[in-house]
Amino acid sequence: MIPPALLMNRPFYRRHYAAAVMLLLALAPARLAAAPAPGKAGIQFSCMVWEHHEGPTLFYRDGEAYLPLKLRAGNRSQLYPLKNAHAFELFVAAVDSDGKPIYNPVGRAALVAGTGRMLFMIDPLGNPADLKFRVIGMDDALETFPPGTFRFANFTTTPLQVKFGGQVNPLPAAGMKVVKSNVSAKGGFLPFILGNSTGKIVFETRLFGQPTGRDIVFIGGSSTGGEIKVKFLTEIIPPEVPEPKG
Repeated sequence: MIPPALLMNRPFYRRHYAAAVMLLLALAPARLAAAPAPGKAGIQFSCMVWEHHEGPTLFYRDGEAYLPLKLRAGNRSQLYPLKNAHAFELFVAAVDSDGKPIYNPVGRAALVAGTGRMLFMIDPLGNPADLKFRVIGMDDALETFPPGTFRFANFTTTPLQVKFGGQVNPLPAAGMKVVKSNVSAKGGFLPFILGNSTGKIVFETRLFGQPTGRDIVFIGGSSTGGEIKVKFLTEIIPPEVPEPKG
């Protein structure tokens, strides 16, 4: 995967947040629903931030428990369980007027019904010192986004065309598309070309695909003459080890 360090900036994410919300709603409008009732299996989730979080530790609530999150800039966190909740909620620790420990809410996102795994993107709202966060979530199940694929997310407000993996796919404004890379077991670089609605090339590079990897390609900026900005989020899924026979 081409390192995206120069492209990982907060203005990209903030500028296209509204498009991101539209993207998620357009992707699955009927599935942004209540979580499983408490006591059921629940989900697993990971989080991501584009920049290092320098504020106090963020906690999430699972039932009556407040559990800390460890975040890594530009990467997924570890997987966390969420078993007894109807939404993903962020908190920071504080004390009340009597000196008793409390947790103040600082962000919230709906859960996608029917999935067992989600990815939550966390971004500060306004001044980071205000401790308010936008949180948006997407279905991150391996069944819908398997290894060996790329998920292209159009954060612009205009339709695009994606040429990748030997095929051309339309990518609606604020839409997503999962495409198989079809690379060999060793992996390899593949041309990635973005065109606008008239077919004019607005961005091109080469992406490294591998059978055990899955990559989200975030596309932002103007597709009508301005600069297209692209960022990447990669995850390697270890292959399952077959059980010994006998």
